[in-house]
Amino acid sequence: MDEIIEVSVPRIQEIIDAFDASEFSTADVLREYSGGFYSNVGTPAHYSFNAQFGKLLQRNCESLRITENRNNVSIKDDNGHKTSTSFWRKFT
Repeated sequence: MDEIIEVSVPRIQEIIDAFDASEFSTADVLREYSGGFYSNVGTPAHYSFNAQFGKLLQRNCESLRITENRNNVSIKDDNGHKTSTSFWRKFT
């Protein structure tokens, strides 16, 4: 049986609202939400928490008042490993 990990959309909204910049990345939100951003090396996207978190942002973009600007942007995680992220912009 699969389990579900709950994620608080209101908490995500608070994090996004607290960003000074109008543009931010999924990695930025994850860093604030969970205390760090670490890539899921060797994990298929279907099982990757980071990828699923990005999909959650996409599914809730209207209620979060954000739009995806760029996707699949190469960055490094907090351990220096290469990974990718999306960048978002707050609605004006």
